[in-house]
Amino acid sequence: DSGSVVPYPSLVAQSESTQRNTSKSGSASTAAMGTSSSSSSSASALIISACDKAGMEGIDRTRVDEIIMRESAGSVYMKQQQKRDQNVNVKIDELKQKLAAKDYSMASINSNATSWRRAGEHALEPIIDELVQSRPRRSTCVVVDMDGFYISCELLSRPPELGNLPCCVGGNMITTSNYVARRYGVRAAMPGWIGDKLVEELSNGKERLIHIPSNFDLYTRKAHIIRGALAEYDPNLRAYSLDEAYLDIGPYVDLRVGRGWSHERVVATLASTSKHSCEDKEHVDEEVGNEEEFIHCNVDISAIAAVVKEMREKVKVATGGLTCSAGLASNFMLAKIASDQNKPNGQKVVGPSHKEVLEFVHPLSVRKVPGIGRVMEKMLNAFDIHIVHDLYKERALVQFLFKPASARFLLRASLGWSNDSLDPSAPEDDEVGSSSSASGQKGISKERTFSAGKSWEELNSKLEDVCRSLSQSMVEKNIKAHTITLKVKLHTFDVITRAKTMPRGIVLQNADQMIVEMTEMLLNVKRQHKGTFSVRLLGVRCSNFQGDEERSQDSGQMDISKFISTCSPIRASHNSLVHSTGTTKMTSRIEKKVDFAQKGAQTDAQVKNTDISSFFSKEKGWNKVEEFETAQVLDSGTNSTHALHSVDPGNVSSVPASR
Repeated sequence: DSGSVVPYPSLVAQSESTQRNTSKSGSASTAAMGTSSSSSSSASALIISACDKAGMEGIDRTRVDEIIMRESAGSVYMKQQQKRDQNVNVKIDELKQKLAAKDYSMASINSNATSWRRAGEHALEPIIDELVQSRPRRSTCVVVDMDGFYISCELLSRPPELGNLPCCVGGNMITTSNYVARRYGVRAAMPGWIGDKLVEELSNGKERLIHIPSNFDLYTRKAHIIRGALAEYDPNLRAYSLDEAYLDIGPYVDLRVGRGWSHERVVATLASTSKHSCEDKEHVDEEVGNEEEFIHCNVDISAIAAVVKEMREKVKVATGGLTCSAGLASNFMLAKIASDQNKPNGQKVVGPSHKEVLEFVHPLSVRKVPGIGRVMEKMLNAFDIHIVHDLYKERALVQFLFKPASARFLLRASLGWSNDSLDPSAPEDDEVGSSSSASGQKGISKERTFSAGKSWEELNSKLEDVCRSLSQSMVEKNIKAHTITLKVKLHTFDVITRAKTMPRGIVLQNADQMIVEMTEMLLNVKRQHKGTFSVRLLGVRCSNFQGDEERSQDSGQMDISKFISTCSPIRASHNSLVHSTGTTKMTSRIEKKVDFAQKGAQTDAQVKNTDISSFFSKEKGWNKVEEFETAQVLDSGTNSTHALHSVDPGNVSSVPASR
């Protein structure tokens, strides 16, 4: 049992060179799939040697791909990935046809096929302006990422010379590898035998990959020590996995740098502030003083960077030698990306100004953005969007091609903008944790991967373990959910999901209650499945948290009745975009700009008789129903897209009420 480790993502992704070829060939790869002459090139489109992983820069990508391809060719997993890749190619062809139809229709009206893009960019100006102006004025968000956490924990108690050899944790499935092994292309979530082949062949037989059994009790103890050291700087830090933590060190910096307090005094004050009840608030305020005076104090970013360096050193001392890297930025998305820039044992600082943010994020590959996975990357590459700057340059095209939720996310990403409550952890990290989205944590999940062929009793035992683990995490986080989802991955790598939303007034947190619901759901899945029911992964996800309804109303989200009653198409389009900015207010300045944009579009000779909403609609005019179609939405907590839940037509209770 390899815990929550998922199959090797290198086989699910694309190499950069292949991506560019795919964008030029269009659907050619789809037609070629399955023919012996082109099966190798088609399968290569699914492979990335993960050189974007810290410590893998400069590896022999071509040879790594060849070895992985040779060892994986003909496997059930590779066949499944080829099938999925064909579906992506079909989607790309559909989007290209949609774009061609749009250009043709606009050319027939205005004799200028691209005029709608300029008008679309004009319509997005107030949204972009609002996002830029809402950007935090200083960088205090920190993401701390331990360096090769599992393997580093193991090497602490082993001979030092072992650190100079290629090592990994895990046997059949590698959970993490040291930086020596990464130079051979070995990484987390890779089958152990493929790692063995990579090291053996790329070292010309001089070295062998050393496998160390996993010890999660050790990793958990070390993680507890790490969080204790980091909590001195932010008692309210969030840790979504054992090896990573998200901190806002703003209050610490205000007191330590702004007031010149000692570290000990700041730690005691912050701890007291986080623990005091509402009745004791006056006492806390008396100790801290006027909070607003220091929330906006002008602290030099070099002083904040020095605090981060001190924090990293405290972690190293507390753990007996474990190193970590950190990213410092104005939001957690940027901090997450930055934490991977100077590994191992380094840090990267991104300034808070709009210019500094764009200078950092625009040269990055779109795949570096948490929330953009293999499928979205391939679709963007097909339209010659490879780096974040391309994403901004083609913002009107992106708004037209993709569904509203994805388009809003990509617009924010192109600006390096993110809500401060974001946990942008990606599934390619060494340890996989809970999922969340830009508006805060939206779901929490646990899953277990194991060898296929387990008996029915063993499957139920695994499912019970997953439920109890998830319940414990929810109790610790004080989370209660209305919706629960079962995930089943078969030996063929087909994924089946079932979701159920509880009746009004009933919430989920208790383990026994989850077990009852999931056992019944798993039994239904087994009964409905045709063929061999051999399972290799079971997962449970809880979402639709208690209290989310109030937050949705506070954020200004429209209900269906308000949307349908909206008279102006441009107002409906604008509202959905403004709500996506993460702010709760819609200023008169924005309203005036949108009114101006609407009038400008109506009088522009190039877009005569065309309202702004039609720039982004799938058909001529505004399709109100489209806004409420169940969309394939980017999940920033998992770096991938989620398919629609499979629902039994005969079981109405399995359909979430939100649908």
